Amino acid sequence: MKGSEAAPRDSSPLGIEIRPGPLGAEGGQPFPEAHEEMARMEKGRRIMRPSLMRLVPNALIVKLMRRMMGSPNKDIAKGRMATRHMAIPGPDGDVPVRIYTPEGEGLPILLYFHGGGWVGGTVDVVENIARGIADLARHIVINVDYRLAPEHKFPAGLEDCYAVLEWAAEHGRELGGDPMRIAVAGDSAGGNFATVCCLLAKERGGPAISHQVLIYPGVDMSGRFLEEHGPQEGAQGVELQGFLESVYVERPELLEDPRCSPWLARDVSFMPPALVMTAEYCFLRDQGEAYAMKLAAAGVPTRAIRYNGLNHAFLDKVGVWSYADQCIEDIASVLSGRSR
Repeated sequence: MKGSEAAPRDSSPLGIEIRPGPLGAEGGQPFPEAHEEMARMEKGRRIMRPSLMRLVPNALIVKLMRRMMGSPNKDIAKGRMATRHMAIPGPDGDVPVRIYTPEGEGLPILLYFHGGGWVGGTVDVVENIARGIADLARHIVINVDYRLAPEHKFPAGLEDCYAVLEWAAEHGRELGGDPMRIAVAGDSAGGNFATVCCLLAKERGGPAISHQVLIYPGVDMSGRFLEEHGPQEGAQGVELQGFLESVYVERPELLEDPRCSPWLARDVSFMPPALVMTAEYCFLRDQGEAYAMKLAAAGVPTRAIRYNGLNHAFLDKVGVWSYADQCIEDIASVLSGRSR
């Protein structure tokens, strides 16, 4: 089903679109190919158990997590595309980026921030994701290699992303792009950075952002969402909070900073139009969908899509799972203005 076709919706005020998995729109169980991925993530979840974290050095836990991140994927781009490797001036040294440019002049620009729990992930993992979006949406895509914790704690990685946003606004024409049409996107931790860049742009009088694409984003690291809405996310959310207190921030109270937990931002009415994408078996699903409803309630044009039968990080399987390819098509449809 193409992204522009009618899709089932849930009964929430926002009307979340439901993308049916192979078992149908009702969901209820993961599709068979997802079981291996879910088992791998369960292994990662066990690594973050507080009882284990007290015994194992954080550096070793981070090393193990980094080894488990990413999945084999394939390039789905069909058109001709140039790839440039550049170093963008950042707040504390250069920020490496890869820039994918389809044929054409004056193309919109999209910044893509990879996921990885703020401690891992690479531009290599999302290379084919970024290329697929560039090809289907006809955007210049900048794939940002931001600094990772715990070597560089909050807000180092975020400030790298924001520096690239400012650079793109200033130098977009040199890339053959349109600096007046800049969007941000990211998966998981990268989705967090994408929406927080929108907050920072407003706060600092920075570049105008045309869209934000948030793919199973982590928007509350403080634990407040679980306190307010109950344990829909189970123990994973609690373990993630404890882990981030140890490796991502210098002080636990920083997890309540809206730059870390944008769910806690008081005013989001100024935000650019949002596409929020979640997965049925993703431990961040509930907070991502609640954030979409928060944006919509504030008057932000918001579209939310849930992919049934799928788990966190399913987009890493682009070119391998048709459901990941569908997600790329949905993103391209919104960015190119083909959707409603």
